[in-house]
Amino acid sequence: MMKQTQMWTHIFVIFFTLQSQCSACKWLDRYSTLAKESLNLLEEMGGQYPENVRVPFPGSLYNLTEQAEVEDKVKFLILTSDHIISLMDATKHSVEWNTRTLQYFLKVLHRQSTELKECEDPYQKRPYKESYKKRINRHFRTLRKILKKEKYSAQAWQKIRRAVKTHLQRMNIIANSAKSSV
Repeated sequence: MMKQTQMWTHIFVIFFTLQSQCSACKWLDRYSTLAKESLNLLEEMGGQYPENVRVPFPGSLYNLTEQAEVEDKVKFLILTSDHIISLMDATKHSVEWNTRTLQYFLKVLHRQSTELKECEDPYQKRPYKESYKKRINRHFRTLRKILKKEKYSAQAWQKIRRAVKTHLQRMNIIANSAKSSV
């Protein structure tokens, strides 16, 4: 009798764990819609992107992340979203972007991050690969240094906006690959 009760308890726990993982990550189906909206807002608030602007970008890190487990993809998306929010929220310096559009852009990114954090909850047991975290932190420090070195000029912000555009595009690819793995 005791073994049967334990068995049913285990089955019950496994069922609800799997159900919570699936329902939490169903939001990944809607990620592309918000990603597209954030890209449109980014373009709308700053106009045309400068053509010949070169900004460092961690492409190899994104390539590694695309091959990672779903848990790591979700955590990477959260971390990167939060960095972008923090970076773009610093635009109070001297950028001539549409303020209302910028605020809406930040709200969309904040929603993405919040929803992804709910998706992350079932994955708390597994440790995140620290090398991803260190490399993305280092990249965003570099972007901040560019801003500081160029005294937060309009040209420096255009470089940042270009980098953010590339991040958002690549993050959408990672979200799509995570969605297809769930």
